[in-house]
Amino acid sequence: MSENIAPNSTSKRRRTIWVWAAASAILLVLFAWVYYFEPIKNLSFPNSDYWNDKATDVIILVPALATAISGALLTRHFKPSEPPYRIWLIFTLGWWAWVGGEVLGFVYDYFYWFADYPEFTFIDVFWLLGYVFFGLSLYYQFRLIYSYKRGRKSALYFSFIAIGLLLALGLTQLALAAGLGEGYSWAALYLAVIYPVFDLAEGAAALWLFFLFGRGYLGRPWWGLIAFAVADGINIFFWIGGYNWLSDQVYYSLDLFSNVAYVAGYLITALAFLAAHEHIERGITASASSR
Repeated sequence: MSENIAPNSTSKRRRTIWVWAAASAILLVLFAWVYYFEPIKNLSFPNSDYWNDKATDVIILVPALATAISGALLTRHFKPSEPPYRIWLIFTLGWWAWVGGEVLGFVYDYFYWFADYPEFTFIDVFWLLGYVFFGLSLYYQFRLIYSYKRGRKSALYFSFIAIGLLLALGLTQLALAAGLGEGYSWAALYLAVIYPVFDLAEGAAALWLFFLFGRGYLGRPWWGLIAFAVADGINIFFWIGGYNWLSDQVYYSLDLFSNVAYVAGYLITALAFLAAHEHIERGITASASSR
């Protein structure tokens, strides 16, 4: 009887992953439809554009929460004394920080829908916290893979941060010289540039891990950072005035693509977390059934 337990359990868990993958695809299509065609905005009632925007925000919040929760599920499989525990705990904290940013987006939209956003908000605090946690988790992951002399470990991490900040500084000056970001302060423009710099840096690190791990289940949760690097890079390019260089058709196509990629970043990470969780659960079930 025990011989049938593991195969049946494996098949059931694989079906679970496929069901979640299908649900993710449906959610992605739903988001693209609501965002692009704006069905709620086209209805004749007050502030319909606001409610259409909130509908897309709710759709985004669902995979954001799923990512943070599934990350917590994966982290629970490791003991605090095990190196992967710290990596996945910090990585998951980054996703919870971004969930906080998404929730605060509802609050700020409620108060500032008919006014300009402040240049710096608590949303930015949560986004930046997320980047800090993501960067730390990547740092600990690479520390686990490569061996450095103890004295060089912290210096290496802070060197990467310094390089990122200096790169953002240089890009900010280039943006100002090109006349982009008109109407915004230098600090606001610098903050806007930091996002894609961090995204691209962490996306590049995630791509590096992709090649190192191949299709390994513990390498997949990093893939979502690559999607965010693409999405946020396009969004910030628009924000600093880059849309003025594009035709309407190219602009709307890139805008839709970047927003779909943004949601896909959450979905990819959530599915990868869930797949890793189910992979470990299969091992536990198989081990128990063989006793």
